[in-house]
Amino acid sequence: MFVDALLILGLALAGSQGPDTDATRETRLRYTVQIQSVPATQRERLRETYKTLKAKGHLAYCRDAWVHKQAYVRLRVGLFTSSEEAGRYGETIREREGFDYFVARANLPVESFGEAFDIITTPNDIWFRPDTCLRPLYHFDTAEASMTCSAIAISPTGRCIAFSCDNKIVKIELQDDSITVLKTGHSDDSLFNSVLAWSPDGRHIAYLDAMGWELPTKLWIMQSDGNNDRRLVGDDTGQTRVKSLQWRPSGQEVFYVCGPAHGTVSAGGSLCGVDLCGRGRVVAPACAAERTEVCSEFRIVGNEIHYQLAHFDAQCQVRQYTAHRTAIPR
Repeated sequence: MFVDALLILGLALAGSQGPDTDATRETRLRYTVQIQSVPATQRERLRETYKTLKAKGHLAYCRDAWVHKQAYVRLRVGLFTSSEEAGRYGETIREREGFDYFVARANLPVESFGEAFDIITTPNDIWFRPDTCLRPLYHFDTAEASMTCSAIAISPTGRCIAFSCDNKIVKIELQDDSITVLKTGHSDDSLFNSVLAWSPDGRHIAYLDAMGWELPTKLWIMQSDGNNDRRLVGDDTGQTRVKSLQWRPSGQEVFYVCGPAHGTVSAGGSLCGVDLCGRGRVVAPACAAERTEVCSEFRIVGNEIHYQLAHFDAQCQVRQYTAHRTAIPR
C-alpha cells in the first residue's frame, strides 16, 4: 500500500492554500523544549507522560528519531519563535513538572491566519493557538493518520479549517471544535496526500485526490459542507495527472497544471482552467516541439498568473527556467 511505503520512506508532500485569504504557511525558524528521549521500545511509557502534559494544557508531542542507528522517541513541549522564549518555558517546565530540558529547533508545520491565530500540526495532534489560549483540535489515532496529514487549509473567514488525513477529508469548526468528515476515500489510497484549497467565498473546497509518485491525480470540488462532491478534471486512462491548483479570485474558476503521470523528467505540464460546471480551457500549453512545460508551482497576483516555463534539451534534461506572466483570461 502507498501508506506503508510512506511510513518506510518518511515522505510528506506539502499542500497549498487558496489565494486571497489571510492564511499563510509560516516558514520562520522556531524552537521547542525537549524533556525526554527514550529507546523506541519504551514508547508507551513516554506516551503516558505526553498525555499527562497535554491534559495540563501543554503543547506536548512525541517525535521519532534515529540516534547512532538506534530508534528513539523524543518528548517535546511548546513552540516558540526565539530560543530565549523557549528557554524561559523550559525553566517553568523544570520548576513545575521536574523535567530537565534543552532547547531544540522545531520542525512543525504552522498555518497562520494573519495575527489572529496559528494552527500547529504535531505528530500527535492539531492545535489551535490564538493570542488568548491554546487547545488541541484533533488527535491522530495512528501513525498513518499523522504522516498522511495534508497542510491545513484555513477558510477565508477563519471560522473553520479543512485537511486530509487517513484517507478522509475533515472539517473542524473553530468556534465549537465540532468535527465533520466531509469525505471518506473509496479505497485505502484514494485520498493519499490530498491537497485542499478553499474558494475565496468559502462556499467550496477544491482538492487533488491522491498526490505522489505516478498516481493519476484528479481535481475535485465539493461544497464546504461536503455535499455535491464531483470530479472536475481527471484522465480515466491514468496517463496524466493534475499537479497543482489555485482559485480564480472571483471563485468561479480553478486554475491548475496538468501533465504526464509517468516518468520522472516532467516538470509540470500545461496551465489550464476549469469552471465549476467542468468547462475547461488551456491558458499556457506545454509544447513538445519547443520542449517546454509550465512548472507545477504558479501564483495568482492581482489579475495576473505568474508561472515559469521549463525548457528541456534533447536528452529531456531541464536546460533553463524562464519567468512569465499572463493576464487572467476572461
